[in-house]
Amino acid sequence: MRGVFGKVIGGWRLLKEIEPGHRFQARYHKHRRRHQQGKTPKWLSLLNLVGGPALIVAGFLFLPTPGPSYIIIVVGMWMLAGEFLPLARFFDRVEVRLRKLGRWTKGRWSRLPTVVKVLVVLVCGAALGYGAYQLLFGG
Repeated sequence: MRGVFGKVIGGWRLLKEIEPGHRFQARYHKHRRRHQQGKTPKWLSLLNLVGGPALIVAGFLFLPTPGPSYIIIVVGMWMLAGEFLPLARFFDRVEVRLRKLGRWTKGRWSRLPTVVKVLVVLVCGAALGYGAYQLLFGG
C-alpha cells in the first residue's frame, strides 16, 4: 500500500515541477510511453476509458443535488486526458486561463477596501444561508 501512495505523491510532485500549459500533455505522453513499454497494465487504460465517462455522466446527473458534482466531472475528464491528446491539450489551455483569472481576481480583491471585502463576505454568507434554509425548510 505504501508503494501506491509513493507513486501518487511522486506523480503530484512531477506535475508540480512541470510548467503550466504542458502538464497534462506530459502526463499523456508519460502514460503512452509506459503503456508501450509494458509498464502499465492494460486494465488501467480500460478503467480510464470506462470510468472517465461514467464519472462524467454521474457528475452531470448529480448537478441538481448539493455536493461536488463539478469535481466528479473534472476527475472523469482528467482520467480521459490520460488517453486522449486533444483532451490533454484542452486541460492545459484551461489551466493557463484559470491561473490568469485567479491572478486577476486576487489582484482585484487585494485592492478592495476592507469595508467592501466585509460586505462581500456578508452578502455571500447571507446568500448561502438563504439557500441552505430553502433546501432544508423551503417548499
